[in-house]
Amino acid sequence: MIRLFAGVSGLLALCFSAVALADGNKLLLECKDGITSMSGGVAKNPVGIGHCVGVLQATMDTLDLFHEAGGTPKLVCVPEGGIPMIQSMRIVVQALEEHPQSLHLNESVMVVSALKNAFPCQ
Repeated sequence: MIRLFAGVSGLLALCFSAVALADGNKLLLECKDGITSMSGGVAKNPVGIGHCVGVLQATMDTLDLFHEAGGTPKLVCVPEGGIPMIQSMRIVVQALEEHPQSLHLNESVMVVSALKNAFPCQ
């Protein structure tokens, strides 16, 4: 349990370090490109799409890890079986576009906020 806590603490430190602090501006462009690509269009930045997918999946996995291993309450309650990545992208893009004043915030914080609003726990 101590090793798990140390690992999660290290992950959080990395997420909030100055080097790793990517904001919503970049994520918005990357996820919009991902939606275009997954809808049959041409990707402008495949690496950026990979970054978007990675941030969304890693954030959702971290939320699950905190809940399962740490005993914390669930913050996001996605439907049983999960949701398709393109749906996650659409939710995040919509939230980012609706809140341009928050685009300077950490991308993982923005993803949690978007998913929490889309899939609140009762």
